[in-house]
Amino acid sequence: MKKSEIANRIFNNRRNNAEPGHRDTAAVLLFIFLFPYIVSFFFGNAGKGMEAEDTGKGMEAGDAAGWMEETAENEASELFREDMEKAEFIVCNTTAAGTEKMPLETYLVSRLPATIPMEYEMEALKAQAVVLRTELLQRYYDTNDEPGEDGKRYIYVESDIFQTDGTYYEKCKEAVGSTRGMYLTYESYPIHAPYFAVSAGATRNGNEVFGNGDYAYLKSVICGRDFTSEDYIHNLRVSRDIFMEKLYEIEPEASWEEGKTLEEAFPVTKDRAGYVAEVDMGGGNVSGERIRKAFLLSSSCFEWKEEGNDVVIKTKGVGHGLGLCQYGANEAAKKGSDFIDILNYFFSGVAIEKTE
Repeated sequence: MKKSEIANRIFNNRRNNAEPGHRDTAAVLLFIFLFPYIVSFFFGNAGKGMEAEDTGKGMEAGDAAGWMEETAENEASELFREDMEKAEFIVCNTTAAGTEKMPLETYLVSRLPATIPMEYEMEALKAQAVVLRTELLQRYYDTNDEPGEDGKRYIYVESDIFQTDGTYYEKCKEAVGSTRGMYLTYESYPIHAPYFAVSAGATRNGNEVFGNGDYAYLKSVICGRDFTSEDYIHNLRVSRDIFMEKLYEIEPEASWEEGKTLEEAFPVTKDRAGYVAEVDMGGGNVSGERIRKAFLLSSSCFEWKEEGNDVVIKTKGVGHGLGLCQYGANEAAKKGSDFIDILNYFFSGVAIEKTE
């Protein structure tokens, strides 16, 4: 007997037997009872025989969509929640809370926001992700180029990481995921890839700073928009007494002879980018970076002068001035440069290789 005939017979019997006061209720209950059968009858075979394109397994369209969605989720999981068994490089990060092990790419997602403003352009964030990965791989190959007994390559660090969420987390995932495995090499070896926040107008020359020829890829380049940064100029005012106390901590034989100006008492030598290379303290020469740390200056690109009984120290830029200038990278990204263009600008003659 057909499904329609069954429905009609049941409906007619119910209608004849039902009392007038209960007919509407009976009709509603009957409709609810029969609804699944009606839907099955008219639509049950509509999708039969439809197969997913390109699967080769007779997969139905609905199943194919679910499979594609599941595959995408699995790929995202492998990128940012990697299985420790599958990862080649494992970062062992020690903080005050203890040591945590995580795959390299997973670590970078949490490390990235601790090193660069998340408001920056995506291409600048990608460049920073490559620099961070390079830094880690250089650390590994400088200390141990052989895997452990379990076949893993362990990288030991002590660094801050941030657990982000929302928009920032998505940006971190994109920056790390789209550059997965990429790192910088010079003559087939991971480079020393420093980075800093804001330049004083140009980056510094590595060979000039370190005094040897091992850093040919760290050449001085112009950062023409860094003067627009809110952090470009800083001023520090201290009394002459406190100024000398700080100098004595660095060089006990430092002296400011009576009748000499500050510039005459402590002459400075600058590099081509305008950063202080060293200061003649009388008892010996001290690097500009040591002066920077002693006075907590924003950079070692500074000038100092007397104003009454005070010393005013004016600095330009933020950071040591070597390698990737983050503010300059962001300005380049705003003008359309991609992360490869940015990296090639700040690191001369390098190649980009992948871990996998």
